[in-house]
Amino acid sequence: MDFLAAVHVVLALPLLAVALAVRFAGSARILNSVDYARVEDATALHRWAGNRLLLLPALAMAAGLISLRYPSLAFPLLLGSVVWLIAVAIGITVGADRFFRPYGAAAAQRGPAASQPWR
Repeated sequence: MDFLAAVHVVLALPLLAVALAVRFAGSARILNSVDYARVEDATALHRWAGNRLLLLPALAMAAGLISLRYPSLAFPLLLGSVVWLIAVAIGITVGADRFFRPYGAAAAQRGPAASQPWR
């Protein structure tokens, strides 16, 4: 087995773990490039970002299988994987804006204070 093909296949596993962790994070604050103070629905944001991150292990596995068949393409595919990783990270950072509240919009109140407007 070619070494770089093995690198691609091995990198697919932690990328899959990270993608699934983000996808099923719920309302936890795990994306450090996102301003969670402005996010309306963190669960929807994590579902959306996790789905985008699932591209990375799929691409890494495909690159590993291509590298096994054509070893001369292993290094260019590894560089392409790094470019895809950066592109997906930038895409998630930029695309997270669709889950933000507009500036000046108040967050929804919860608890007893929400039903007592005179407070």
